[in-house]
Amino acid sequence: MTAILDSVELNEPRVVQVKTVKDPRGLLGVVEGLKEVGFDFKRFYFLTELREDSERGGHAHKRLSQCFVALRGGVTIKLEGFGKRHEFRLDSYDKALILPPGYWRELVDFDSDSLVAVLASDYYDQKDYIRNYEEFLSYSRPAPVTKVPYIDLGRHVDAMRGELQKAVDRTFDSGMFIGGSLVEEFEVAFAHYSGAAKAVGVANGYDALELALRARNIGSGHEVIVPAHTFVATALAVVRAGATPILVDVERDSALMDVSQVEALITPRTRAVIPVHLYGHPVDMDPLIEIARRHDLFVLEDAAQSHGAFYKGRRCGSLGDAAAFSFYPTKNLGAYGDAGGVTSGDPDLIAKVKQLGNYGASRKYYHDDLGVNSRLDPMQAAFLLRKLDRLDRWNARRVELARRYIDGLSDIDGLRLPAVRNWAEPVWHVFAVQVAEGRREALESWLAGVGVGTNIHYPLPIHHQKCFSGFRWDPNSFPIAQDLTQSVLSLPLDAFHTDDEIDYVIEQTRNFFKV
Repeated sequence: MTAILDSVELNEPRVVQVKTVKDPRGLLGVVEGLKEVGFDFKRFYFLTELREDSERGGHAHKRLSQCFVALRGGVTIKLEGFGKRHEFRLDSYDKALILPPGYWRELVDFDSDSLVAVLASDYYDQKDYIRNYEEFLSYSRPAPVTKVPYIDLGRHVDAMRGELQKAVDRTFDSGMFIGGSLVEEFEVAFAHYSGAAKAVGVANGYDALELALRARNIGSGHEVIVPAHTFVATALAVVRAGATPILVDVERDSALMDVSQVEALITPRTRAVIPVHLYGHPVDMDPLIEIARRHDLFVLEDAAQSHGAFYKGRRCGSLGDAAAFSFYPTKNLGAYGDAGGVTSGDPDLIAKVKQLGNYGASRKYYHDDLGVNSRLDPMQAAFLLRKLDRLDRWNARRVELARRYIDGLSDIDGLRLPAVRNWAEPVWHVFAVQVAEGRREALESWLAGVGVGTNIHYPLPIHHQKCFSGFRWDPNSFPIAQDLTQSVLSLPLDAFHTDDEIDYVIEQTRNFFKV
C-alpha cells in the first residue's frame, strides 16, 4: 500500500485500495496507521443515517490528516487546496481516501444507507478548523518565495516521520543492534534494486571504496586510476588501501572521467580504475570496461552519487566488477547518519568485504586478515529499507526539477548547463552549472543575497589537496579539472524542493545575467 504513502508525502489526496482478506468466515478489511497510512490514528468517527441531499464538511483543517472509508453506501467528496480541485466517489469498502491537511472539503451525494468511517490523526481541536471559505482562500494562498535552502533534510523527516518511527520500533523489536536480519534484508533489497547479485553494508562510502580494493588484494606497489575532479574520498581510499592514485582529467561538459585518456595512463603497476558517476550522471562504461578487460583491470564504480541512475538500461552499481555506495544523509538514498555499501556480481568479493569490515574475522574471535570495524548499523538499515521504496519516486522528482532548470536557464550566455548523454538517465544528485568568465563568486554572492543556498562541488581538484602534497602530479595535466574548481556552482535541487522554489532560483539567476 505504498500508494497511501505517496499521497501523504506529496500532500495530495488519493484513493487507494484497502487491504482485504476473505475466507469462508467472511471478509476482513484492514487499514493500519503509520505503516500504511503514514500517520497514526487518535480518533475514529463515522457518518450515517444521512439524507441523500445532506451536505457535510464545509471546512478545512490546518494540521489534521484523515482517512475516509465508505463501509456501506457511497459519498462524493469534493476537495480544493494547493491550487487544485479534486473530486472522489467512495462507494466500496475496499477503497480509502487519504486526505492530508490544508484542503477545503464538501461531502455530498450520500446514498440513503451510507456509513462513512473516518480515521483522524489527532483529537478534536476547534482551533484546527477553518470554517470560513474566504479565510481558507487567504490561508491556502501560497506565500511568495523569498529564500530557497540548498537542501532541507527536515522536509525528508517530516514526510516520513511515521515510517521512520516504525523503523525504530522494528529495530528495537529485533533485539539486534549489530548485524542481524534488518541489515541482511537491506543488503538483499539494495542488490536487487541495483541489478547486482550481492550487496554488503559497511560504515560509509569511504570504507566501501577501500574495502572493495583490499578485497581484490590491491595495495602497496599498485596504481589505481581515478578522476582529478571528484570528492576526496575516491583518492583517499586508494591511498588508505596502500596503492597510488593516478589522476585522469575529466570532460568539459559533463565533469565526468575522460575515458579517452585512461589507456595512456596504464602501466605494469596499474590494477584498477575507479569511474565516478559524479552528480548522479553515469560515466561512459562500455569503452572503459573494454579497456579494463584488455589490461586485466578491476573496475570499481564510485556510485556514491548515483543511486538509481541508468546507463544504457542498466543501473549504476551493476556495470563494473564492483561498486561503492555512500548513504550519507544528503544522498539520493540517505541514512540518518553515516552508512555505505558495496555491490558486486562476485560473491567471493562481497564475502571478503564483509570479513574485512568485521575485524578480518572468518568466524568469531578468529581473525584471518588485518580488518577494520566497518559495519552497517541495523537502525540505519531499517531507515534505508523504508526510503528505498521511495527512491525511484524521489529520483523522478529530481528529473522534473532538473528539466525545469534546463528549460529556464538554457538561453543564458555565460552559463553552461550539465550535459546529458543519450545513453544516460541521470538522477541529478547535484545540479552543477559552470559559470564563465570568472563570475562564479559573483553569482554565488548574488544568490546568497536573495536567499538562495548554493554549494561548490568541488573548490579544489585532487592534485591541489594538501593531504596529497607528497604525490608528484603535474599540475598542468588536468586543465579541465582545474577550470571546474573555478567555475562550477551547484544550484538547489532536491526531491522536496517545490516548483515555485526552483522558479525563484531561475528568476534570480536570470536577474543576475540580466536576461
